[in-house]
Amino acid sequence: MADLNRARHKEIGGVLFGEQIAEGDFRIVETTRQRFFGGTATTFKRRGGMARKEILALHEKFGGDPNRFNYLGEWHSHPNAPARPSFQDETTMHNLLADQSGVVNFLVLIIVKLDEQAQLHIGARTYLASGHNLDCKIEIEAAKINAANEVTIDKEEK
Repeated sequence: MADLNRARHKEIGGVLFGEQIAEGDFRIVETTRQRFFGGTATTFKRRGGMARKEILALHEKFGGDPNRFNYLGEWHSHPNAPARPSFQDETTMHNLLADQSGVVNFLVLIIVKLDEQAQLHIGARTYLASGHNLDCKIEIEAAKINAANEVTIDKEEK
């Protein structure tokens, strides 16, 4: 949220790296942030070479087990539009799937928006290699630290 505040009306984004919990159930374990490179009021373009390096580093960090930890997809902000994929977003995700040459059969796109009241809006879609798109169910795990420095996780469905 701090990055969204700093970016103000420019789009920012990065890649999603996740853990497979069960079939069709994934937890995002890390995201990258290519904060202000290439962002305008209506577009975000990530650096492909930098993203590949970040993904390889994440594979190494999480033990190199691609069946459990792997690249899930992309995220970016829509500071000036709803938290839904645009036509260009849809095209980009289908192109990213095609670039994977059958290595992956789906990618996730998360769009975030911080509104004027500092409320976070999140939208997510899954893009399948078959060409179909599916809305995602999102559960947010929010960590809270109490006075005794104990961490508790609350789950909130979106």
